Amino acid sequence: MKRLYISLLLCMACSAFAQEPEDFQPQRTPEEIARKQTTMLARELSLTDSSQLDTLYRMHLKFANLRVISCTRAENLDRLQKMTIELQGILTTEQFRQFMNRQVDHQPRHPHPSIHSIAPVTDE
Repeated sequence: MKRLYISLLLCMACSAFAQEPEDFQPQRTPEEIARKQTTMLARELSLTDSSQLDTLYRMHLKFANLRVISCTRAENLDRLQKMTIELQGILTTEQFRQFMNRQVDHQPRHPHPSIHSIAPVTDE
C-alpha cells in the first residue's frame, strides 16, 4: 500500500512540474517582433506607403536583433532613444507628432481597476 501512495505522489509531482506556467509566452524571433511592431505602427498612424513600411520594418528588425543580443535596462533606454531619432527621419512631421502623442496618451495593456471603480457590495 505504501508503494501505491508513493507512486501516486511521484506521478502527481512529475505532472505538476511538467506543466508550463500560466503566464508562459514563447520567445518570438526578431522577424516576428519587427513585423508586429511595424503592423501596429502602420495601423495606429494609418500608414499606407509601401516604401515607408519597408523602411520601418528594416529599422524594427535592426533594433529587434540588437534586443536579442543584449537586453539590459540601460541598453533598452539607449535603443529606444535611437529608434525615436530614426523614426523622426522616416516619418513625416505630422506622423511623428502623432507617434509622440500616442506615446504620451498610451494606456497600459492590462490596466488594473482602481478601488473606486469596483461596485460596492450590497446586502439584498
